[in-house]
Amino acid sequence: MRSSWWRNAVFYQVYVRSFADSNNDGVGDLPGITSRLDYLRSLGVDGLWLTPFYPSPQRDHGYDVADYYGVNPEYGTLDDFARLVEEAHRRGIKLLIDIVPNHTSSRHPWFEAALSGGDDPHRTRYYFVPGRDDAPPNNWQSAFGGPAWTRLDGAPEWYMHLFAPEQPDLNWWNPAVPAEFRKIITYWLDRGADGFRIDVAVSLHKRRDLADRPLVPHRTTGLPTTAPGFEIIDQPEVHDVYRDWRHITGTYEPERVLVGEIFDPGRQSRYIKQDELHMAFAMMDRRWDASAWKQAIDVYRHAVSRSTSLPSWTQSNHDVIRHVTRLGGDGLGRERAKASALLLLGLPGQYFIYQGEELGLEEAFVPPERREDPLYIHTNGRHQGRDGCRVPMPWRQHEPN
Repeated sequence: MRSSWWRNAVFYQVYVRSFADSNNDGVGDLPGITSRLDYLRSLGVDGLWLTPFYPSPQRDHGYDVADYYGVNPEYGTLDDFARLVEEAHRRGIKLLIDIVPNHTSSRHPWFEAALSGGDDPHRTRYYFVPGRDDAPPNNWQSAFGGPAWTRLDGAPEWYMHLFAPEQPDLNWWNPAVPAEFRKIITYWLDRGADGFRIDVAVSLHKRRDLADRPLVPHRTTGLPTTAPGFEIIDQPEVHDVYRDWRHITGTYEPERVLVGEIFDPGRQSRYIKQDELHMAFAMMDRRWDASAWKQAIDVYRHAVSRSTSLPSWTQSNHDVIRHVTRLGGDGLGRERAKASALLLLGLPGQYFIYQGEELGLEEAFVPPERREDPLYIHTNGRHQGRDGCRVPMPWRQHEPN
């Protein structure tokens, strides 16, 4: 029987840019992570999840990928990645890396080629669609505010971006796109990655008719969006992609794992299967109330009950306000955070720690002039953004982070 090393593992999420800086340039990097592996081992973690470290213009801190086969020079080199893998494995620590299949950077060679003209074959790897007179093709909204479409200068066509304009959405209906991602995941598995965390995992295929949909407030940002109903994404063909990826990961020993960024329990029950994803996140962001927590735990456990998996409990990540702050802040928030961690670590399943959670870090205040999150920028400051949970780790007690 194959090892299911991941079933009750504790993972530690590393936000690469702010975790550990090895060369004092003010930016975290891969050698910095390697230098802290003994610390991470002392916490008892079984695996790391690294946020994107690929070459990127950093319009969304690495979630705008310009090259899926390299390392951002700010973060190191492929040799640095190889050393990190080697040293982590030597300490018994697995390594999951972020994969971003929904969109690329607007600086990716595919998109740059697509902009060269209507006859370029790369154009069909994205969504270039004629508008409705001077309006976008439909009413879909970006997660960062405003239309999910940007018009090309002097052209009748608009391109789709469910996130920032610098993150054009890939057209997964084009066979060239899934073919390329098979190469990408194989490339990193061959370099020692133990699996992937899949960004916006259900969003790959969009509904073909690109029809208008009702707009509702997003559950966390309050921005108008079509996404919460999953009516424009989450198409049946997405499952074919993950069945293909699961087959690929299953050819390695021990088996590599796939973790989906899917927070909706109803969708989790459809994607966590023996032939699709191994795990998806159970985000415990409920108010501090025993009945609310029990209900959430029961719902997430039921969502995976028809699979061989278990819930992947988590309370914080790089996209949400840190849970010590959410739970009341200061001493009260820390005591509640300790209690909630004790509860979740005692439940069957995996647990994902976000960097600094073990220190009881709260959400940091970032002055407006230093904020970089596109959610803050594209809403003109109406949304505070996510910079406060992404500040550097405080490795020295008396130094600010």
